[in-house]
Amino acid sequence: MIIQFDKLSQVALVVKDVRASVRNYWDQLGVGSWKIWDLGPESMTEMTLRGEPARYSFRVAVTYVGDVAFELVQPMEGESIFKEFLNEHGEGLHHLKYTPKNPDGVLNDFKIKGGRILQSARLAEGAFYYLDTKSELGFIMELSTGRALRNRPPDAVFPPN
Repeated sequence: MIIQFDKLSQVALVVKDVRASVRNYWDQLGVGSWKIWDLGPESMTEMTLRGEPARYSFRVAVTYVGDVAFELVQPMEGESIFKEFLNEHGEGLHHLKYTPKNPDGVLNDFKIKGGRILQSARLAEGAFYYLDTKSELGFIMELSTGRALRNRPPDAVFPPN
């Protein structure tokens, strides 16, 4: 077993344009309202890409469908797994997020079993790790150690208030 996956907390898609995508999801499905953040070196620390220090930025939009977060990710500056995915596959399902009760233990077990971290960073009160699970599961798993955006107001909302 790679990970004890017992609760889905997020479904994430990579998109070319977050702002156009949130409008489309709102217009076509009534999904929203959306909170939008721009994240990069000014807001994140300990940024890595395949175990090496890295600098990248991306825009995210988040809403909830029931208890599950629905996230759209737009790569911006620098190399990232989001930019790679968009270049290789176009827009689509990128990762599922798992927020366990003992994230450090799960992450440690994953590493002991030979698992690789594709990308990671610390953001405010939390951290995120994109685990290399694609060959085993067909998608990337994000492991979160907390609600990184909990106390950070969004840069924008859609639809506007």
